[in-house]
Parts: sequence; C-alpha cells; structure tokens
Amino acid sequence: MRRLTLIVLLLFLLANQPVQADESESSLTLPDLGWSRDVDIGFISTAPLVTQGLVIVKGGGDSSKAIDPTMVAYRADSGSEIWRATHPISTYNFEISPLIHVSPGTMECSPNHDMIVTGWTSGQLTAHDLVTGTLLWNLSTSAPSWGITAQGLSIEDRIVWPTETGIIEVCAANGTIQNKYENDTIRTYRANIGMWYSWYNSTMDYGYLQGTESGNILKYDLNLTLIDQLNVPVIANFTGAWKIRTTPVMYQYDVSPEYPLIGLLTHIQGDGESRFVRIDWNETSAPQLIEYHTLGPGSATPLAGGSGTTPIATSAGVVEFELNNNGTLDPIVRWDAKDISGEIRPIQIGVESGYCFPQNTAEGSWYIATDSGNTTWIPQHSDWVTAGCGSDLYVLAVANDASWLEVRFDLLDINTIREIADDTLGVESEPIEIENSEAGEDAQQNQQSSDSGGSSGIIILPFIGAALLAIFSYFAQQSDLRRQIQIGALLFTILGLLMAGSIYNSNIVGEPDEDSSDRLRISNAIPQLENELAMDEVLVTIHFPESYAPDHCTEGEVRLYETGEAWLLSPAPENSYCVLVAMIPVDAGQTVEDITLSSIDEFGLNYEVEQMTLGSFLQDIGNAEGGLDNHWWTYDLNGGYGTVGMADQVVEPGDEIGWFFEISEY
Repeated sequence: MRRLTLIVLLLFLLANQPVQADESESSLTLPDLGWSRDVDIGFISTAPLVTQGLVIVKGGGDSSKAIDPTMVAYRADSGSEIWRATHPISTYNFEISPLIHVSPGTMECSPNHDMIVTGWTSGQLTAHDLVTGTLLWNLSTSAPSWGITAQGLSIEDRIVWPTETGIIEVCAANGTIQNKYENDTIRTYRANIGMWYSWYNSTMDYGYLQGTESGNILKYDLNLTLIDQLNVPVIANFTGAWKIRTTPVMYQYDVSPEYPLIGLLTHIQGDGESRFVRIDWNETSAPQLIEYHTLGPGSATPLAGGSGTTPIATSAGVVEFELNNNGTLDPIVRWDAKDISGEIRPIQIGVESGYCFPQNTAEGSWYIATDSGNTTWIPQHSDWVTAGCGSDLYVLAVANDASWLEVRFDLLDINTIREIADDTLGVESEPIEIENSEAGEDAQQNQQSSDSGGSSGIIILPFIGAALLAIFSYFAQQSDLRRQIQIGALLFTILGLLMAGSIYNSNIVGEPDEDSSDRLRISNAIPQLENELAMDEVLVTIHFPESYAPDHCTEGEVRLYETGEAWLLSPAPENSYCVLVAMIPVDAGQTVEDITLSSIDEFGLNYEVEQMTLGSFLQDIGNAEGGLDNHWWTYDLNGGYGTVGMADQVVEPGDEIGWFFEISEY
C-alpha cells in the first residue's frame, strides 16, 4: 500500500495528550493593516470575499436598528464603498451562506457579467452584479427552518447549491433551475457540498456529496439523482443523535484501474463530542468503518468541494493525520489554535498558502497558519468570530460580529491592487507614490539612531567648555580677566542648556502612548470618521470651549469640513463645545505643525504661530487667543498628550491630531 499523507487540519482534543503550539508560533508576519470599517450591517458570519480588486462583506442585519441583511462592496486599495445591496426578506439575523464569485463565459448558461452568488436564510439564492451590486436574478427554495446556510460550487456554466431540504443546479446566466433534489424529510445545516469520484476499468465517474442533520451522507450523480445514502452512525455503530455539518471528503489510497480503493473522511457531531470517521466506500463492496477518532465538541466547516487536504475542526487544538504503513491514521499534534467555530478557510499571503481558523470567543481573533509560521490576528474592535478569512494574492480580509471589517496588504502592492480595482470598475486612478521602502525605513531608523547618539555627544561639549573656563578663572590673577572668563563659562552653560532642550525634543522624547490622555478623542466617539479616512490622510480635530467657539459652530456639533457632514455630541464635553474636523493628506516627513496649519486654512480661520527658543507654538486659532484667561493651545497625538513641539513631531497616515484650548501653565 502506497504511503499517503492526508493533511487534515483538525482541532482535536486528546484525553492524554495536550495540544502543543508549533515551534514557529508567532513567527509569521502579516501584511500591514491597510484600512478598517464599521460596516454596521449586524453580525458578519461568513468570510469577506476578496476578488477583482474588491472586498465584499455580508451581514445578517440588525432588527433592533431596523437594518436589513446586507452586502457591501469596497475597493480593496482604499476602502471606498462601491455599493450596498439589501435582502429584506431574511429575518434570521445570522447569514452564514458564503459568497462565491462567478466569472463570465461563452457556454450556453455562462453569465455575461462577473457575479456574486450567495444563499439566504429566506431560502433564496441570489446573483448580484459584481460592479454595481444590481440584483441579476433570484430564486426561492424550501426553507422550513433556517433556509440556505451552506456554500455551493460554480462548475462550468452551472451553479450547484445545497438547500435546507436538498440540492439544486441552476443556469448561472439567469438562475433557472436545471436539476434538483428535494425531500421535506431531510434537513441540512451548514453542510457544504463535497465531491465523490471513482475509476473503474479506466473510466472516471463523479458527482456530489451532502451531509444531513441525521448523520447521513447523500450521494448524487451529475443530474442530482440520489443514487446512494450512507447512514454514518449505523455503519460506525454509534449510539445517540449525530449530525454532519462539514464537507464530506473522498480520497483514493490505492491506484488500480480494476479495483480502486476509495475512502471517505467525514467529521460527525454528537452531544458534547465529535468524531473523525474513515469509511471504505468501494464500488464492489458495502461501505464499512475502518477507524474513527474521538474529537472535542463543536464543528467548523471547510470550503465546498474539499479534497484529502481539506481541514476540519473542533474546539481545542490542531492535529494533522498521516496514513502510516499499516494503513491507519496517526495523529500529529499541530498549532495551538483554540475555540474554533464557523468557517475554516484556505488563504493566500503572497506566494504562501495556509489556513485561517476563527477563534470564537468574546474577544475573538483569527489564527493564521502557513509553512513560514503562525500568528494570531487580533482586530481593533473585538467580538465573537465565526467568519473565516478572505484572500487573494495581495489582500487578506476578516470581519466579526461587531460588524467590523479589517483589510491587510503589503503597501508595495497597493498600486497593483489599485489597477485591478480600476480595471474591474472601468475607472482610472492616479497611482500612489510610495516614498519609503522597508529598506529605506530601516536606513532612516539607523540614521536617526546615529543622529541621536551623535547629538548626545555634542550636548556635552558646551558643558566641558564651561568647566574648563571655570577652572581657568580660578587661576586668573586679574579680576577683570577672571570675570570675563566666568562670563564665557556662563555663556557656554546657557548654550548647552539650549542645545539639550532642542535635542531632547527631537530625539529623546518619543511619541505619546495612544489614548493615554483623558481628553476626548473624536474617532472613539464617532468611529465613522476614522473609517472614512483615506490611506494617505491624517485626521485633525480642533476643540473649542463655548466662550471661544467660532460663530458658525454650535453646541455639541462635530463638523467635517470636506463634506459638510455633522454629528451631535450630547451633552457637549466641557472643552469640546464644538469640534471642527478635517482629513488632510500627509507626505513623508510632515509634522503636526504642517498638517495643523493646512487644516486651519481649510477652516478659513486666522491663526498665529510664535517662534520660541524651544520651537514653534500655536498661539491663536480664530477668537481663541493664547493667554486669554490663562488658556493655551496644546495637542494630542492619537489620544496621548503631545510630548514634543509641533514642528518636531512627525506624523504618519492614519494618525489623529487633536487640538484643545484649555487652562494651562504654558
């Protein structure tokens, strides 16, 4: 028998063998966070679809806010919203049927548009135009309880999709049903379609597999005729109630045209446990149990159409099964992922492939595993996680129950992603100039370190000069000469203090800790502002107390000057009676001063900057003049008190600058 490795990634609880982390834990570096959004479409329970330069996300709606189940499409490069499409017929609030992309073609039922196809708890299957979100077709299926909850397949010009009570095949171009199997006595839930195949006398045959809530595996031919039915609990002699909510997998473990050995792998869920089952399923003999392994409770489902490398999961760890020379499966413990539930997704990060596991806790995250190593993706806004990761060659996207979407990519790929999105949408965008490569950033950091070290040495020189002059004055015989030398020493001391202050500002004091200030950070109060921020922009907020607010600024108002949008803070914070907001593009090396003055110019307000020994200070904005009632202008950077002068603090895209006019000892 040929030795075959079955890479079956499982979350596996072994009674006498705890799950261990792989040695490469946390060694994987994910691409940079490109952008994030509060999508506000309720629970997001299926992976974002990343395709053709777009990121499309689907939520179950929120009945408490009168929000319908919705799909939203964004540009992958910038996060700009392209379209929204609602499905008000569904009321379940959990939409877990994945999205698939269907490409146009030349066959009889091929669509002439790129389409997004998905199922809904209403029982409907819908197709939407990729570019516009326009509904192209929809069809209804039987939905006695929870409707469509699994993923289908796009095969040539047809779409095959599991329903709650069976399976359908439709023409991709118009959604007309070509074949179907429907039986009101069966129920399926989140059980994606698997594929079966066989070779006999050099002839290949294949069709579809589907798991049910009663532990059966249904076998269909290509016309969706039910040709066989396996009762897995009966074959395995399991007692109690069992369900199959994952993708059944078939594999061939001995190649012989006359007598192929075909096996079936399935993950079956029971009360408080699950089992990984291996069944012989040959054309010439009845199916029989070969072996099974007891796993932890819960289930996680892989993509439809799985093969022998398809991962499945439970709740306590990761294991790889290897078929040994004796013909049985050996478990090899892998990766310290925990609390996995929902979708397991294959991912692509550049040239590397791997898997993404949703860790479903109140502070949910995603465990990412590739050949290079593993890491955990913790979102900015945590919540429960059952949706897997979406990816293509350039972009990696995740979303959770907080309706929070995050998208990562290598900054060096942004113009490639931009071009792909432009081609999809039929538009043309200006390329983004990338000034600092990773190597350049490293060199800059080394230079800064060198400069800092050199500066520290320079600081000492004036004080050494002062000390030497003081010594010389001690030995001077003439009082006039002694006094002149002492004056020189004093001047050297003053020079050293001035140099020390400047170098302290530029080198020694670092950026403030994020959100360390107790002052209002507008992006926390109004997340939409941060979500609308372009990748090359900085958010600037000017906070006015009531007595110094501009005439056009009303109580509690937060106004974005680019669009005229306004939000209301009620009650208005004491020193933020009204807030003016701007989104300013930033170039490499620009400072708080550069960006702030650009924003004030945008507001059309007068200002005054005073040059002092330790740098430039913002004195006045409009009627808020520094010194009035001992009020002065000071800034926060990302919610932390500014630690250096505004001309010395360099800013980066995504930063937030907040200016406050408060009582201060200046």
